[in-house]
Amino acid sequence: MNRRLDNDRTIRAPHGPGISAKSWLTEAPLRMLMNNLDPDVAERPSELVVYGGIGRAARDWDSFDR
Repeated sequence: MNRRLDNDRTIRAPHGPGISAKSWLTEAPLRMLMNNLDPDVAERPSELVVYGGIGRAARDWDSFDR
């Protein structure tokens, strides 16, 4: 399947002291982005739309994964 059209993903920001980035300087914005895509917060998270209109967290899923 084309990853750009993969709408079955659920993104949630991790909690706690463990990090998945190289440092807290990069972990913090990563968690903010992931939190914006949380289904409890985002308007249409499967389409990367995090708030009304055309506001998107990323152009497509490939861009999000970089």
